[in-house]
Amino acid sequence: MNRDEKRERFAALLPEIVEFESHRSIFPREPTGGTWISVNDGGVCLALINWHRIESEPALKTISRGCIVPELAGKLRSADIARGLTELQLNQGRPFRLIGIVPKEKAVTEWRWDLERLSEHKHAWTSLHWFSSGYDEGKAESVRQRVFEKRPANTVEDLRRLHRSHAPKRGPFSICMHRTDAATVSYTEVAVENRRVIMRYRSGAPCSTSPATTKSL
Repeated sequence: MNRDEKRERFAALLPEIVEFESHRSIFPREPTGGTWISVNDGGVCLALINWHRIESEPALKTISRGCIVPELAGKLRSADIARGLTELQLNQGRPFRLIGIVPKEKAVTEWRWDLERLSEHKHAWTSLHWFSSGYDEGKAESVRQRVFEKRPANTVEDLRRLHRSHAPKRGPFSICMHRTDAATVSYTEVAVENRRVIMRYRSGAPCSTSPATTKSL
């Protein structure tokens, strides 16, 4: 996962292991405590992206979307994630898409909040990509999807190369994104292998040479 943010936003804290009631999870955090990606000791990965196509704002006082993943990071089943989402005050938050990957179920589920309803979408157990952009989300999705189709990620190194790609040219629509007011500020990689879970996190643009931090369960 690449994370794109405004340049003036505070840098995130490196991933740490967080204890829940009966499980552990790894995730990076904003200074305020929110996060956008997690993986737990059951191999369940959650990733949240903004949904800029929905331009409306919530009528009530806005809460940060960053609080969603920490609330659900200890869940082990798709049904538990779905139930947990319904218990949150989503009507006070901006639109989002939450992707949940549950290896034991071979389930990839996407939950979408559009300010009016929470919908659930089941995806096939195969390689998939999601794209988000506050600049021009429709065009970003189209351009980045074409890059992915030309350079499919069949290995971990392919995936890393894709996330640091500037194709078709360095700018607002490249997967490693660069604009005057915003940029890709981190790359997070999750691997689930047998009974081991690994999160590899690089602060800064994926095309940079900044060192990676690794945490495992």
